Amino acid sequence: MNLIENYRLTACKRVKKIPTGLDALVFRMQGRFKGRSGVLRRLLREAAKIDKLGRSYSGLDSAEFRQRLACVRDAFKRRPDRNALQTAFALVQEAVARTLGYRPYIEQVAGALALYDGFIAEMSTGEGKTVTAAMCATVRGFGKQPCHVITANDYLASRDAQIMKPLYDICGVTVGAVTGAMKPAERREGYSADVTYSTAKDVLADFLRDRIALGKYQHFSKRLVGDSSGANMERVMSNLVQRGLCTAIVDEADNVLIDEAVTPLIISKENKNEGFNESCRIAFALSEKLVQGTDYAVDIRFRTVRFLVDMDERLESLKSVGEGFCKASFLKDLIRQALVARELFVAGRQYVVEEGKVVIVDESTGRKMPMRSWNGGLHQMIELKEGLELSGLKETEARMSFQRFFRLYKNFSGMTGTGKEALGEFWTIYGAAVLCIPNHRKCLRKISFLKIFSTKESKRVAIVHEVLDVHAKGRPVLIGTKDIDESETLAEMIKALGLECRVINAVRSDDEATIIEGAGRMGAITVATNMAGRGTDIKIPDKVKKLGGLHVIATECNPSSRIDRQLFGRAARQGDPGSASHYASFEDDVLRRNLPGALWGAFRHLGRLSALVVRWAQYSAGKKAMKSRLSVQRTDTWLEDSLGFSGNDV
Repeated sequence: MNLIENYRLTACKRVKKIPTGLDALVFRMQGRFKGRSGVLRRLLREAAKIDKLGRSYSGLDSAEFRQRLACVRDAFKRRPDRNALQTAFALVQEAVARTLGYRPYIEQVAGALALYDGFIAEMSTGEGKTVTAAMCATVRGFGKQPCHVITANDYLASRDAQIMKPLYDICGVTVGAVTGAMKPAERREGYSADVTYSTAKDVLADFLRDRIALGKYQHFSKRLVGDSSGANMERVMSNLVQRGLCTAIVDEADNVLIDEAVTPLIISKENKNEGFNESCRIAFALSEKLVQGTDYAVDIRFRTVRFLVDMDERLESLKSVGEGFCKASFLKDLIRQALVARELFVAGRQYVVEEGKVVIVDESTGRKMPMRSWNGGLHQMIELKEGLELSGLKETEARMSFQRFFRLYKNFSGMTGTGKEALGEFWTIYGAAVLCIPNHRKCLRKISFLKIFSTKESKRVAIVHEVLDVHAKGRPVLIGTKDIDESETLAEMIKALGLECRVINAVRSDDEATIIEGAGRMGAITVATNMAGRGTDIKIPDKVKKLGGLHVIATECNPSSRIDRQLFGRAARQGDPGSASHYASFEDDVLRRNLPGALWGAFRHLGRLSALVVRWAQYSAGKKAMKSRLSVQRTDTWLEDSLGFSGNDV
């Protein structure tokens, strides 16, 4: 490893503090100005120029074309000017045409330029974000510095790397993929490529593990001094898998950078601690003796439990409270966690049980997160609730939020189908303005008015009736649910009517992509958690197009209107026909938790709810979620000095 590579290993962008007060107002105005419509118009004009130039390369034979690519790669070893950049994108556009069989649209070229310039590019579902990201990654790969393309899951990381490999090969750029099941040697090989496809949790986990392995050699200057020790330094460097943080292109940016950014990623080791486990057992047993409404109250809206009696006094009087872990103050916190586990966490919604283990389920995506666990004794309480063997106490070795991590990259950008609702947060936290790239073809999607019901059961009956009506016409139906239980319940109701129905959720994720790909065939009925199959195209045959295309049903309002729009985006892609309908009930979580009690009760008894009230609930939920994410960011800042993972070589 030469000196430049050694320096880049830990050279990260300096993270600036998130502005507050008047500074925050000025900063937000700067973000609005950077994402103004004039910038988009400029990029579209530049993309049209690139498209014209790219078409002029179509007459080159293979040898001439590769020679042009070699010249542009040499230019990127230095700092390229804008003309060289335009030439590079024109050549890459022609390379896509030669390897993948179609020429990217001007809008896709504009999206790739937006990514290169550090924007969050909003591109509607079906507009070709995978190729757009690959075009930008190829140009970044010309510089031979690591470029990480962040995808939603391991399947998409492997798939996209494989599909785009012919493009990277012809352009002289190496490509690899890093997935959760890979061993360190395989991960090192994946990161050694110019462009690496992976997931946010894998890249961040590898970053933290590398920092742990570096130990005192995290700074370039200390590595220079330590290099004299020879064998020891070589051993340290051999344990690393990454080559540094240069460029990140985040696909499904709203999901990765907002929805999943509430929980920091923690690298920990498990220590068996019988004293702690015994305290958990005592606390759980005591919690079962408490009566809701008399001893404690549950706040569904804020997902909290508060005691109605003086628990300190009650616990002090118990003989079981004695030495060590069983002190009253500690036991009180564990009892609260036991009540939270019993009252607010439901199997099939927040978690599932697999092979005797509690596996967390992401409520916004319906996906399993097997490498994560709850802290503060909550995970152990859920294990006791399910009658499982208790896991050990986790000892934190390193932690970092996704917000802080992605701000360490020298070049950062992202793309999503739903970015404008979160443009303020993208700019405030990540310093990336949102540009809404226009569709290549006019969107023909028809969205019906929101239908509201008093109870979940009446809502389900109405949904099943709509499925019957649409299915009778031969049109395919995709039903999006918020959690596993709801997907299973609706599937059973549909099957009870003698209809074939396929289900995708956290416990039935096998062949997910295959099922989603077939969700557009004539008469297909698919029930899936909202984000299942994200990133996989739903092909619509011509016969289905003539009937009206895919029909999507959203079964409840989500905490953010972004997630509703993501589901609607599954229908009517690239100018195809399609439709969507939207249901809600007063028993849905987003309404129960986020509407003021009096208002919730009044509208429930009236039996009607306007879209405005739903937006109010979603706005309230969004504010709480953003406050939580900013709290995580403040904690990261507070821990920066003690962790020593800022990565700033000074």
